[in-house]
Amino acid sequence: MGTAVLHVLEPDLKIDGITVMLLVVAAVPWLGELFRSIEVPGLGRIEFREIERRIEAVQRTANAALVGDGPEGGAVDDSAAWDMVKELAAEYVNVRLELSSGRARTRRMDQVFARLVRATQRVRDFDAGALLGSQDAGLRLAAYARLYVLPEPEVLDALVDAVTGEPLPFNQYWGLQAVGRGVEDVGAENVPFGVVRRLEDCRSRMRHAPDRVELIDRILEDLGER
Repeated sequence: MGTAVLHVLEPDLKIDGITVMLLVVAAVPWLGELFRSIEVPGLGRIEFREIERRIEAVQRTANAALVGDGPEGGAVDDSAAWDMVKELAAEYVNVRLELSSGRARTRRMDQVFARLVRATQRVRDFDAGALLGSQDAGLRLAAYARLYVLPEPEVLDALVDAVTGEPLPFNQYWGLQAVGRGVEDVGAENVPFGVVRRLEDCRSRMRHAPDRVELIDRILEDLGER
């Protein structure tokens, strides 16, 4: 089942030995209780907590992708669509305030983000660039959701500025996902060199944030291939 989902989401993905290992660990979570780490040829020793974290990251992205298609027939009434975006942005802020930090809150916020991915596509003239500078965390997340599913090359530079200065880890995580999508869309050779410098500077300030560090490393690796 897991390989089938991965094939739908990433048809060009090569299923190698490491991927199979990750799927096995995901399917049989109690293996983590028996072994603290595993030796992988060519990669050395990998801690099971690291494997678990990578699986969680894949699941989060997959969940957002599964609801990523916009409504059939294009955008709907802008007023109603925008009202829905604002409601979801407010719901996100409320979840942050009402729940303590932890997996339960992250799961709820991921659900809101997934709904924002769909809702923002319903707004015909969505101004993501303007919302990137909003003081409202929910509206900034809405901008990240829109750019995650519908990259805008002309907004990439502003997106990187917003993400590297983003004070909320959850927002920054999805903002970085949007940056990655933007880089893929515009092509690494067309990305300004200043973007690389800002991402490297942001990474140097990261403390105890392996999920976001991994995202930045992945983007920088793509940019290094130009």
